[in-house]
Amino acid sequence: MLVNTTATTPISCEVKLHRSICTELQGLIDRILHIILSIESARPNCALAIQTLCSLHFTLDKAKLVIKHCSESSRLFLAITSQKIVSRCEKIRVSFELYLDQIRNTVPIPLASEICAILEDLRDTKFSLEFEDETRKVLVSLLEKEFPDSASKENAELEAIQIAALRLDMKSPISLLEEKENLKKQIEKVKNANKKEKELLEYLLYLLIKYENFI
Repeated sequence: MLVNTTATTPISCEVKLHRSICTELQGLIDRILHIILSIESARPNCALAIQTLCSLHFTLDKAKLVIKHCSESSRLFLAITSQKIVSRCEKIRVSFELYLDQIRNTVPIPLASEICAILEDLRDTKFSLEFEDETRKVLVSLLEKEFPDSASKENAELEAIQIAALRLDMKSPISLLEEKENLKKQIEKVKNANKKEKELLEYLLYLLIKYENFI
């Protein structure tokens, strides 16, 4: 885990899922933004440093987008795509490591030492799932399984949505309403840009509407 020596920006209470991952990411964002500001204050004049700074800013934006995604998306959708979230975070971590390693030899020694400390922590950073992965397995199993008849499918749907609702803290009418609204917003946002994702979102919304009285 990255040890942050600067004040960490609190994670928004709006994060729907993957809070530990988002907290880890926010720690990366805060610490690397701090070192970027220090590097920029040192006014590096070599092309490599300037290009690398641009790449670091771009990677910071990617990290912020992950947190935004976890704040705005459906909990069911986030659970199903949890492995993709971890993969995105790992790519971000690797990019931070690459760019900081490139720039450390272009800055004054005190800054280089600070960058080395961040690099050491980056190499130890792990993004892990907690209960989300078990929920993902339940939902993915439902999506991938073939059923002999409609009754079997409905039983499996009900069981899966009940387990997911329990583990994702969606038992109250308010939380269920919020989940449905988030799904509708995602469906509207994706439109026809990603047909597969849209179909998944529509199916999740269908499950919530069909079985909400049994959750």
